[in-house]
Amino acid sequence: MKLSKRLKAISDLINPNSKVIDVGSDHAFLDIYLNKYKNCQCLAIDKSKYCTETAINNAIKFEADIKAITNDGLNGIPLSDELIVISGMGTRNIIKILNFDITNDLILSSHTNIDDLKAFLNEKGYYIYKELIIEDGKTYNIIYAKHKGGAR
Repeated sequence: MKLSKRLKAISDLINPNSKVIDVGSDHAFLDIYLNKYKNCQCLAIDKSKYCTETAINNAIKFEADIKAITNDGLNGIPLSDELIVISGMGTRNIIKILNFDITNDLILSSHTNIDDLKAFLNEKGYYIYKELIIEDGKTYNIIYAKHKGGAR
């Protein structure tokens, strides 16, 4: 399975055996890759039932052990020490999803208003651990953010 440059760059930031929640997972290619090649436990979340069904079918096709659910962001999802990935949407949506008390490590890739996203992270007590700029048809900023107080 081959990932786009953007998804490969995100996967390279994730340690083997991690617990990952991928919000806006689309067809779960990142989650499938992480499960198969890095032994990660992945929960793929998308608000589109079509995307969730496609993610489940892709997991079967590629023989990956992931969970996929239809949900609007992290609503009702119990969090502990999972790494949260939100990629492929704008800053306004990312902020809406993360605008609650949270200390999990985050990997975020917004295609709009990066300065607003950085300001939001700072207000929430996060610092930029790593930042990548990837050219993959478009320019993508990928931010790995850690909470100043440490993860849960």
